[in-house]
Amino acid sequence: MTLQEFKQHDVDTLIDDAEYLLDEAEALKYVIDSVPYDEIPPDDLSIYDKLRLIDHTQNNYYRPVLERVFSENRLIKLSEFNHFRDTFESKADQDEIDVQKVLSKIIKHRAALLTIIKKFSKIDWERLLRNRENREINLFQFASSMIENERKLLKEIADLVLIYQNEQMHQREINKRSIRKDT
Repeated sequence: MTLQEFKQHDVDTLIDDAEYLLDEAEALKYVIDSVPYDEIPPDDLSIYDKLRLIDHTQNNYYRPVLERVFSENRLIKLSEFNHFRDTFESKADQDEIDVQKVLSKIIKHRAALLTIIKKFSKIDWERLLRNRENREINLFQFASSMIENERKLLKEIADLVLIYQNEQMHQREINKRSIRKDT
């Protein structure tokens, strides 16, 4: 997609995709306590830390960029912002792990971010930003990248939840067979 090559339908789809995170966080609230969300897979983040990363990213990187684009009429340089990869601390304090609180924060912060996003007109989406590679991208491309990164993390979380649930189901089946065998 070139810099100017999107329509209102694309913007509407982007907003729908941004709202998707609200639905996913809400759905996770009902299943997250049944899996070991603080277990850290080798060379990866725990489900809990991935959720924290989503919230950290939207609140400490994407939102400040979008607010600046909304409030200033100049070329925004992304290098002026601390990148979320540089500011996120993956090691959570074990005494403070509260996955429901993180999901609630994601929902609250996404609602605030959506309020900003919905204020942009079509022409605002064409506003240019200078990325870290010193190339110009428009706001639409920046927001699309945000959604793409979140969807990737949400898929990783969903895959881990499914793996843990399948392991639990498999273990219950083994236990049932073991009990039947013993009787």
